[in-house]
Amino acid sequence: MGCERLGNVPFASLIATMITFTGVGVFCGTLYRALTLIITNILQELFQFNVAWLEVIKIVFVIVAVIMGVFAIILLGFGYLSTGATRKNVYSGAKCIMGGRVSAAFFLIMTYLMNLAWLGITGACVVPIVGYAMINSYCYEKVYNKAVGTVTVECFSLTRFGIYRNSTTAIGIGVPGREQLCAHTDLRLMCDKVAEAGPLFCVACAGAALIVLGMIHFMIAIGANYTRIKISKELTEYRDAVDMEELDLHNSRGYLDKDSSSR
Repeated sequence: MGCERLGNVPFASLIATMITFTGVGVFCGTLYRALTLIITNILQELFQFNVAWLEVIKIVFVIVAVIMGVFAIILLGFGYLSTGATRKNVYSGAKCIMGGRVSAAFFLIMTYLMNLAWLGITGACVVPIVGYAMINSYCYEKVYNKAVGTVTVECFSLTRFGIYRNSTTAIGIGVPGREQLCAHTDLRLMCDKVAEAGPLFCVACAGAALIVLGMIHFMIAIGANYTRIKISKELTEYRDAVDMEELDLHNSRGYLDKDSSSR
């Protein structure tokens, strides 16, 4: 009984779900915290202006990760339906088998597309990591290695990274915020926040890579399930043929017995 229950567990889909959930949790937590540090503690408090598209990215990435978690649960459920004795009970008829094959093909295509999307997200996560490495190098050379008031500190400007203040402000009204920091205390505070956010971006990238790995596992599992469901059709046809042959043989024997008794 215990072995039969273990046979109904889709271990491949279960491992893929665990990997995906781990990646989703790591990605959501670290990316949300890192973007909060950049948006709130650096841009709003130090540079005194906001970048709207960063807020949008923070929300969109979290929503996408949550959708990914729900999709992983759906794939796990399909794995349970197409494993062991459950597969024999669910995909027994010809129409059910065809529906199972169509479902497996659909989930395989969706998983492939999701995997491509997360490959793109993983690549996008490299951008803030590169920015972190550049700013961290600046901080160690221009800020941390120089004492306050001893030498002139080179100003740090966001325009080097393509970030500008809103230039659509009406004429006569000053553009909010500032594009560069020159005070040593402000630069040091910025460097401290960047040093805190940078490793979080690295961990978020690793979380996205885990999701990609989970999607690859899911594709392997779904491909195997598709093959099993396809074989189920052949086994069903074989069992039906055997049953028909046994029925014909039984009817033939009954006819012969009845004929011999009449004589």
